[in-house]
Amino acid sequence: MHTQPRSPITILAIADSDSYLKWAATTLDTLGPDCAPRVVLVRSPIFPSPAQCEAATSGTRFATALPRVVSMPRLRRMLREHTPDVILLAGTGPVMEVVAEIAVRLPSPPALISGIPGMALPARAKGIEFRSRVHSMVVHSERERTEYAALMDALGVRQDLVLNPLPFLPPRAQHSAEATTTLVFTPQALVPRSAHQRERILRALHSAALTHTDLTVVVKVRALAGEQQTHNEQFPYDSLWDDLCERDKGLRREALTFAAGPLSNYLSPGSAHVTVSSTAALESLAAGLPTMILSDFGVNERLLNAVYSGSGCVGTLEDVVELRFGQPDRDWLTANYFHTSPPELPAHLVELAGRARSGTLPTHPPLNVGRRRRRLARNWLRSTVPPALARASQRVSRALRRAL
Repeated sequence: MHTQPRSPITILAIADSDSYLKWAATTLDTLGPDCAPRVVLVRSPIFPSPAQCEAATSGTRFATALPRVVSMPRLRRMLREHTPDVILLAGTGPVMEVVAEIAVRLPSPPALISGIPGMALPARAKGIEFRSRVHSMVVHSERERTEYAALMDALGVRQDLVLNPLPFLPPRAQHSAEATTTLVFTPQALVPRSAHQRERILRALHSAALTHTDLTVVVKVRALAGEQQTHNEQFPYDSLWDDLCERDKGLRREALTFAAGPLSNYLSPGSAHVTVSSTAALESLAAGLPTMILSDFGVNERLLNAVYSGSGCVGTLEDVVELRFGQPDRDWLTANYFHTSPPELPAHLVELAGRARSGTLPTHPPLNVGRRRRRLARNWLRSTVPPALARASQRVSRALRRAL
């Protein structure tokens, strides 16, 4: 029987990008008074701007002050001086692998729990490998738990899978019957990859604005010029639109509005939402708003939208222009992020904290030790040099690989 921890349970979330910061802040905000949560940001090349931090923490207890920013060496000293009961590894795999290695070497190692900030499908071996040291992984749907359990069994990884709702999803509202007055498009940084495909989306949004003269069309971007994202976006939509309008004088530049900030600001009654692949679709479904996943470029794992197959929400660019939206399938909703079972995370944190304090936590061995040593050294450097220098080094490395 594990020792139950005295209150409060100390939990430190360590984030490194805007999307992970949002996930950490909203996850910790759901915990009760028995927990004493904190959030810090570790410096990395994808470090969020102050505006992104404000958007990520909006509506949570962490919104009153920006999170503390620490370097990796400073984080190591901080953890040695004040080791929490639990560390929530809320960051990209390469950076969190370094943090986990620091944590397991502490005199009294804390419990380690991690997760993915949104849809974590398809389950990927590389993501598990980066997090092979953790004790538990948070999953957000029954389907995620099934797929991650199968992959972990195949890899020989032993971790608890903790089912918890996506923290920024409210209880699902009734489907809105209001006429659509605002069309919101949310980009995904990685897909579609080509500039031409992205321009097709912009042209369809432009056609929708001209077809429906009382319609406001908003492209809700994750980052503005000069800001970083969890994943690098090679062709930002706002820059593409500027270029497209310069080349095609028949386009009305003002037909599209580009905006940043919390997505919730744009998911109000009368709004409809379109995306290629984004967790944002779950937010609009939760709000009961018309939601569409574009199928013109595919619905598959490569496009990161296979999870939406069978959702009832898949449509085309032509449907966007005509504002034709499908109805979500009830069985799909239950299996994918809108389950009704109670959250497992609060009780699991109590158990983890008790095991950490009693010194009974297992130490999970890392996967692929030889390759991992080289990767840890590289990622330590990536997390300690100034972000601008790290990005410049990456550009030089890519140029050298192309030249060779």
